[in-house]
Amino acid sequence: MQKIGGTVLKKKIGYGLMSAALMLGAIGCSGNGEGGGDWEPLDKNTETKLKVMYWSMEQFQREYGMLFQNEFPNVEIEVVSRQGIFNDTSKSREQIFNELVDKEQPDVLFLFENEYESMARNGKLLDLDVPIQMSSYDMEGYNPAILSLLRNEGDGKLYGLSPFFTSEALFYNIDLFNKYNVELPRDSMTWDEVFELAKRFPTDGDEKNRIYGFTIDGFMSPLFSTLKIGAAQNLRVFNAEATEAQLNSDAWRKVFETIVGAIKSGAFYLPTEEEQNKQMRMLEDDRFVMGRSAMTFQSPSQVGAILNAKNSLKDVTPVNWGLVTAPVDPNNRTQSGSYNYSAVFAINSQSGNAQAAWEFIKYANSADYAQIRANSSNGELFSRTEFNRPQDERDMAAFFKLEPKAELRSEFKNLPDGLDWMVMEIMARELTAAANDKKTLDEAIQTIQEEAQATLVNMKANQEK
Repeated sequence: MQKIGGTVLKKKIGYGLMSAALMLGAIGCSGNGEGGGDWEPLDKNTETKLKVMYWSMEQFQREYGMLFQNEFPNVEIEVVSRQGIFNDTSKSREQIFNELVDKEQPDVLFLFENEYESMARNGKLLDLDVPIQMSSYDMEGYNPAILSLLRNEGDGKLYGLSPFFTSEALFYNIDLFNKYNVELPRDSMTWDEVFELAKRFPTDGDEKNRIYGFTIDGFMSPLFSTLKIGAAQNLRVFNAEATEAQLNSDAWRKVFETIVGAIKSGAFYLPTEEEQNKQMRMLEDDRFVMGRSAMTFQSPSQVGAILNAKNSLKDVTPVNWGLVTAPVDPNNRTQSGSYNYSAVFAINSQSGNAQAAWEFIKYANSADYAQIRANSSNGELFSRTEFNRPQDERDMAAFFKLEPKAELRSEFKNLPDGLDWMVMEIMARELTAAANDKKTLDEAIQTIQEEAQATLVNMKANQEK
């Protein structure tokens, strides 16, 4: 049964009973931004209909639908697909998304950062603190960093839950550290300490065989991480009013000097322009996976690359790796800002079936769901952190053991979309020029400052048109 904007996942349902249930739901569960509604547990024999936003019916069924319908077999689910909705470049992403929601009115919304924050602050989502309290939903073991982020973007209220989160950590090659008698990395190092360790590895040898102290291999320049390195030290690109760039400050200069110095020393690998422009990357292109890098800063997806190489590259010795937390602020070594949530499930404030919507969100974020998914995890980090099981016999706690910083929101949250990427591109280009002696560091910093300022002004002006 196909419907415009959605696909229905059907069980055998008595439509008379379903209609009655929907009528009762409309009376008892109609919500508002304050979380009003009937939050009694949904009887598993109740026949009702739930409209859920997701990528596609197939993906939803594979990742959530089959498991949820094992719990609630009489819930008929219609999936509203958001796949490819932003292909229309004549409209803004916000306009396209809002039009889809207004037209289809899903009960459960599947939201990303800006969407979640915008809808929460515009009263379009139900406050989940109410059903959490009324249903005594167990939040013990849920990553506090993710709850903090979600509450920050909801002005203190919790409007959604995210089953998964993202983070980064420092991977290291145990055998290389032992071979060159360098002490192993430890949790809560600073970026300066990471680069100093990287400089203790040899820099001789031809390009195809030599090792590096530190690499970040991928489709983008590793210098795109400059922004993260500064953010770890609580440095801001713009002033508090977001009117002036401040990238020519002494603190930012020190960051730039450290990075360029590490590259010039041969410790930090800077790929050539040709390598950066590759349309396809192979496992062999990852120096850490191939045993030619002492350290790398990556997400849990790096574990997948290591395991893939172990299983498929039979002529390559598997890397013997370890893991420590992301680098931190030297003045605050117990906290990290290297956290973000993945997509969020939230309840549409216009939903006529908030009760069933809450049952789905409860299940998708439950320990039961995480336990089942953990058996086939492909590098995801569960917000229920106890289910982040060892990978390749290594503990994954480095991705979430540090406390979250009090302020995890990026300064770019309330600035024009894409501004952070533009700033990263400017930084990467200019620091590359400085590292290759095509510019002095002073000249590079001056250009970074001027172009970041001009980009801010131009993007703000275009946003106001």
